[in-house]
Amino acid sequence: MKNPEKDLLKNMFREIKMKNPSVDFMENLMMLVEKEAIKKQRKRLLYSYLAVLAGIIGMVGLPVLVLFFLKIDISFNFNILDVFSEVAIEPSYILFFLIILFLLIGDTLLRKHFRIF
Repeated sequence: MKNPEKDLLKNMFREIKMKNPSVDFMENLMMLVEKEAIKKQRKRLLYSYLAVLAGIIGMVGLPVLVLFFLKIDISFNFNILDVFSEVAIEPSYILFFLIILFLLIGDTLLRKHFRIF
């Protein structure tokens, strides 16, 4: 199986006329390589955004579809002020969820920083 990057470089060399190379041959070649690298990076970024969007849609859409197809009705007839006036949250719960949040953020940053493709 051929490496697409090697094929890309071969195609770039085929497009350039080798009989009379210009004075700035290397500059032109490096500009072409840089343009292709930018395209590849943008495509990778687009795929990551689409993956995040698909994950969000899945997290929201899957329960909605299950509730819809099982015909489960959830009534929303409650006063939100009554609900929040009776809420008593333990500080340890908040600390627990904050630790999880910071671990997830740290994991995401580490994966982004040490990403190897």
